Amino acid sequence: MSTFNYARAVNHAMIYEVGGHWSLRTLGTRSGINLDACGYVNDPDDTGGETKYGISKNNNPDLDIYRLNWVRTKERFFENYWSPGKCDEIENRIAVLHFDGCVNHGVGQASKFLQRAVGAEDDGVVGPQTIELVNKADPVGVCHDICDQREQFYYNIVADNPSQEKYIDGWIRRIDEMRAYTTNAYAVFSLKDLFNIIVPYLAGEIK
Repeated sequence: MSTFNYARAVNHAMIYEVGGHWSLRTLGTRSGINLDACGYVNDPDDTGGETKYGISKNNNPDLDIYRLNWVRTKERFFENYWSPGKCDEIENRIAVLHFDGCVNHGVGQASKFLQRAVGAEDDGVVGPQTIELVNKADPVGVCHDICDQREQFYYNIVADNPSQEKYIDGWIRRIDEMRAYTTNAYAVFSLKDLFNIIVPYLAGEIK
């Protein structure tokens, strides 16, 4: 496990799962007691159900979402998304975007986006062939392709279920920002990311 890359990816995903106010420096964020800071919602129109830190009850029925804390959240994101998505084995910028897709769409669907972007069989399982093709491809081109697919996927969701239209602006904003983030080498190391990750890393808080 690449600790730094995973920490960066999961922290960046929180900007969209929780909101632009996301910061591990906010009191009660790590413990989970500050529900607003942790993005706690229980929207009846949200197909994921009760959600906190982007972890939904419907996809994680074994967890007590209300009492969830940051340590357990990181473990669950690693177990459910980073590891099965093979994010440690692919180019860094693509890994950040692929992880975000795994969190947002599920590992199977995100893996299909990745595979289609590099011309691999889109069976939804990232294996040796997909990894080889990804690591030989142009990272920027792959990121643009994945973002294009995800954007269309969101529009298809709304077409199939109009009740989800209220989320479309946020979904498209997420893609626009992820596109800029993953196709700009300097943006990958933004000041906010550096402060939120390197400071606790140097302090020994990231293991």
